[in-house]
Amino acid sequence: MMGRILRITLADVGIYFTASTRRSWDSRKPVVLGLHGGPGIDGAQLRYFLAPQQDWATVVVPDQRGHGRSDRSDPAHWTLDQWANDVRQFVEILGLTDVLLVGTSFGGFVVQRFLASHPGVVRGGVIVGSSARRAAASEIIERYRELGGEDAARVMARTLHDPSPENEQEWARVCAPLARLRPPGDVLTRIVNERITTPEVNEHFMATFADLDLRADLSTVREPLLVLAGAEDPLTPPDVAAEIQKHSGAEVTFQLVERAGHQVLWDQPERSNRLLREFAGSLDLPL
Repeated sequence: MMGRILRITLADVGIYFTASTRRSWDSRKPVVLGLHGGPGIDGAQLRYFLAPQQDWATVVVPDQRGHGRSDRSDPAHWTLDQWANDVRQFVEILGLTDVLLVGTSFGGFVVQRFLASHPGVVRGGVIVGSSARRAAASEIIERYRELGGEDAARVMARTLHDPSPENEQEWARVCAPLARLRPPGDVLTRIVNERITTPEVNEHFMATFADLDLRADLSTVREPLLVLAGAEDPLTPPDVAAEIQKHSGAEVTFQLVERAGHQVLWDQPERSNRLLREFAGSLDLPL
């Protein structure tokens, strides 16, 4: 059950989202609010990955500003601060309570900035395949060399140094499949092929990605965190993801997920689903 496509108007943009659950809509239940990866792709893949959480929660996944069906707005607003502010408005306008905020990859950066800037709005955060800073380019390139050979290393190096739409397209063809270990299957393949892309948002964000450092943000976070790191993640090496635990001012549960790449929720769905639900239970959410 993927849910209906709905629209909400924030201060200056229209945001499209889905809300899905397998439980009765009148029962009290927590909300899993998912922030997709990218930047430059819509939320369709994350909706698919989070679908099992519909057994105990309402799963809400927006296309963030500049992505998917949502309004593009101005490039000056394609920033972590703005995306975090959008989440705050989104939660308030919809009146969401008992929220568990889940961010994958790029969405994990937004989660960290949101928790640092807007304390007390959600009950906890989950960061999947993400970190407080970008790993060294040399380390990322070498991990892609190990997974896909010299061609993958060359494409990754080119994309890191020049995130143009053309290089991103080649990255999607050569490197993106190496982010997961489990074959995609028909449904995920269709979702990837049909998703709405905004490469201009990716190019804008990646121009400053090398300078990303959220460790100071983490020191002010007070909500509990769950961090899921794929043991074979080429983009976010586990030791870099683990730094979240070192720098956070909140309680952090770090889980190294074996036999998983960057797309942890896809590679190890049963373990990921269990860890998310157990973490929600530790927050005394109404399961």
